[in-house]
Amino acid sequence: MPRRRSSVIALGCFGVVAAVDLAAELLGWRPVALGCRVLLMPLLAWLVWVTVPVRTRLVILLLIALGFSWLGDLSSAVLIKIAFFLVAQIVYVVAFRPYWRQSLISRPALAVAYGTALSALVALVASAAGPLTVPVGVYGASLAVMAVLATGVGRLTGLGGVLFLVSDLVLAVELFVAPGVLPYALFANMALYLPAQLLITLGVLRRVATEVGPPVPDRVA
Repeated sequence: MPRRRSSVIALGCFGVVAAVDLAAELLGWRPVALGCRVLLMPLLAWLVWVTVPVRTRLVILLLIALGFSWLGDLSSAVLIKIAFFLVAQIVYVVAFRPYWRQSLISRPALAVAYGTALSALVALVASAAGPLTVPVGVYGASLAVMAVLATGVGRLTGLGGVLFLVSDLVLAVELFVAPGVLPYALFANMALYLPAQLLITLGVLRRVATEVGPPVPDRVA
């Protein structure tokens, strides 16, 4: 099967499962939502695998981050979920670090404003986390660093990093700051998180395409 067709199928499958997951979250169908979460990150990994013919450092690290995100998606215990997503964020940071010169870090004024705002948000959420203050603070800091470095990979990845950050802020408000205040908080979290992971993935694929050149067309018998 030609690579492009495989990529379209993988992307389409992710879109369908994501739509079902969001509907299940909105309607409170927890078993359906859990079943979708079993599939979502593997479908993104499949998209990466069939799209990129060369397994570069960036591609491998993306796949590892998606794997730990998948484990976080399936975890019900808050501390274990934080641990898996912390590893995923660290892997993303390592993956995006070589592109820091193209990120917001290279623009001091924006970097300072962005960093100040993120630090204030992380401090606010961590202070409300009680016994989980330290892990929540560490995770929030890693997430903020990832979001900044993601801007160096490309626009899509940068936007994905911001959406990832906002999605986790929504979840943090629901869990720690003001439980029950945000309507449909879990739905809002997933409605931001899934596009975030997709945009990060598409941004990485676009970056890899510019670095290694267009893939060699598959031969058709």
